Amino acid sequence: MGIELCDVTAQHPVATVHAPPAIQGLSLVIRPGEHVAIIGPSGSGKTSCLLVIAAALKVKSGNVSLNNQSVWKLPTRKLQKLRGNLFYAPQTPPLPPRQRVITALLAAKLPRQSFLSSLMSLIYPRDIKEASEALGKFDLADKLWQRVDRLSGGERQRVGLARALLAPAKIWLIDEPLSALDPTRAQQAIESLVAHAKDHTITLITSLHQVDVATSQFPRVIGLRDGRLVFDLPSGEVSKELLADLYRQHEHELDQNTPVLLDSPPEPAPVKIIHCR
Repeated sequence: MGIELCDVTAQHPVATVHAPPAIQGLSLVIRPGEHVAIIGPSGSGKTSCLLVIAAALKVKSGNVSLNNQSVWKLPTRKLQKLRGNLFYAPQTPPLPPRQRVITALLAAKLPRQSFLSSLMSLIYPRDIKEASEALGKFDLADKLWQRVDRLSGGERQRVGLARALLAPAKIWLIDEPLSALDPTRAQQAIESLVAHAKDHTITLITSLHQVDVATSQFPRVIGLRDGRLVFDLPSGEVSKELLADLYRQHEHELDQNTPVLLDSPPEPAPVKIIHCR
């Protein structure tokens, strides 16, 4: 499923009426199977960008196309069907606290299940082996039958990421997947996501605060600031100078680890020109 944003402007869902748009004039093209990291300081529009692609945030202007279909021109039923090909993982996964982990995991399969199948799965979970294997990728296989409210914050975040491995989706939209994880768990989590996405030709788009992870694990990096595109480059061309400009007055948000970067900015200018159809 290809993705195209053409001159998109969108308001954050909880913003006041007079607040500036979270996304302003953003144009992007993401090809099927690409892996893309979105970086930028807090408030730059990373989450709003993911919500726009997920067809969860309606745009004020511009056009969003998924699989060559203009999202907000589709009838409701077709839009719902299209959303079934998307998996959005928020920073804090919405896991019911009294639910068992296996039930929370298998809920990711609902877009392709009938009502009867989903109801039966609540009573007696199916696909137990598949769920256990997904958890094992995040070192949580022993938590399969525990209740969600008995997990730590980091464990809940990893359960939320494991859901992606079970979802019948062609596009993953992952918002800050490493925010509650220590460096070892973070590396394991991002490597598991990237490996599964590669093996199944899934388009993976994730927002990250960890610049070193973005440049080392993703071939393409998008920089946003104040809702606008600052650069859209191969990761090897993301220079220290570009990052310094992107995080200007937000230097404290740059990851403590020194990312592997070029010493000088590439030529020509970093912003891609997208010719919208």
